[in-house]
Amino acid sequence: MNFDTLMAYWQSEVSNKKKRASRIGLISNILKRARKHNTLRYLFMFRLAQYFYSGNRFARFYAKRMERKLNLKYGVDISIHAQIGPGFRIAHLPGVVITGNVKIGCNFFIRQNTTIGIKTLGLDGYDLVIGDNVSIGAHSCIIADTLVIGDNVTIGAMSFVNKDIASGVTFYNPR
Repeated sequence: MNFDTLMAYWQSEVSNKKKRASRIGLISNILKRARKHNTLRYLFMFRLAQYFYSGNRFARFYAKRMERKLNLKYGVDISIHAQIGPGFRIAHLPGVVITGNVKIGCNFFIRQNTTIGIKTLGLDGYDLVIGDNVSIGAHSCIIADTLVIGDNVTIGAMSFVNKDIASGVTFYNPR
């Protein structure tokens, strides 16, 4: 991840300005909003940790340390190895768990007490793919080793997902 990519992530996730005027104005807006809002502060620091992780050995060590501190402070467990596209939003921080073996598209919205994880430890590879514009309801659980969730999917609250979901679908578990 380079600095321009980091700025694009911050602009789409932390800033409320959609047009990019000056870099100093954008950074000022990002810092003000991150200071005021707990969720935005987490997203700011999470992306910063991902940026550091893409650097040299010392930066990677510092990024892992940042990840541990962020996860403890905010009550989440989101791995910096997770590939999450721009526009990542979290409704409420506590209880969100995202494994590092997932590839998530743009404009991903997740709510509290939701888990995205793997089923079997120790496999050579995992293929968890979540498309663009996906919204996941509170208390949902997505557990699989290979899974594809298409674009424009809404997953209802308290849903358990362990099979593929096609694009443009609203998924929920009936009682």
